[in-house]
Amino acid sequence: MKHDTLAPYYSELGHLRFSPGWARPEPSMWPAPKPKFTPAVWRFAAARAALDQAGEFVPVEQAERRNLIMVNPIEGNMYATTRNLVAAYQCVKGGETARTHRHTPAALRLVLEAKPGTYTVVNGARVDMLPGDVVLTPSWSWHGHANESDQTSFWIDFLDIPFVQLTEAMFFEQYPAGGLEPVSSRGATPFRIPAAEALGNGGDAKVVEIAKGIMPTIALHLIREPGGCRIEVARTTINNIYAVISGSARFTAESGLAETLGPGDVVAMPCWHTHAIEAVGDMTLLRVSDEPLLARLGLARSAH
Repeated sequence: MKHDTLAPYYSELGHLRFSPGWARPEPSMWPAPKPKFTPAVWRFAAARAALDQAGEFVPVEQAERRNLIMVNPIEGNMYATTRNLVAAYQCVKGGETARTHRHTPAALRLVLEAKPGTYTVVNGARVDMLPGDVVLTPSWSWHGHANESDQTSFWIDFLDIPFVQLTEAMFFEQYPAGGLEPVSSRGATPFRIPAAEALGNGGDAKVVEIAKGIMPTIALHLIREPGGCRIEVARTTINNIYAVISGSARFTAESGLAETLGPGDVVAMPCWHTHAIEAVGDMTLLRVSDEPLLARLGLARSAH
């Protein structure tokens, strides 16, 4: 039977909101991952300059958070850094506060520049922020930021917002009293992890997982490598974002990306992209991934 004689049939299927599984315009399954997201690099120097400019005309009251989102440069994408994760550079100027709120997405910060007097309040706990600190705000935790110093503080945000958007389980709430949540406790807290302390003394190669179990969708690994060492990462369904804490690292990927990153720079390595990391000098990195999310779903797989 000719296709044109079936046109009324297919038209009627459309009116009924059906689509014939035998005549799909493209397959819905394939033998191996076909990633749409691509490896990409963002530079702290460029973000810092742009945030300094924004600080002149974007008040924190207007912006909720004064940040620059690292948008993966693929067609149609306006937000995500990788499929399930987003990263952004954020600043809070000296004397400013960023009001308290909470949301279902989990979040964390890697502090790049901050003087004493910069802190986050997480469910009433004051969490001081100094360069190299990883600060956690688990899902649905109240959190706001303050900078009582005389200089602008900068950090990198990482969140699982793209995943939560996909599930449509998004909730967001402003702190009822407005402003910054009052501090009810100080001192040691599991929400602050200084990278140098977690890695310990020495210059040997080391990988340390931190904050395990605190945020079920995000894994965090601190990586230390002496100059000249190289890490090879095979194809995997896990999406990775790397941020340089200290030193410099050369990232290469099968996509053709070949970039040397310094402190504060970020690279996205989405799923199914082989890549390598070479320590140009002694370096430390933070690796942020969606590994626990995929592992829980039985979807964490690597190429053989």
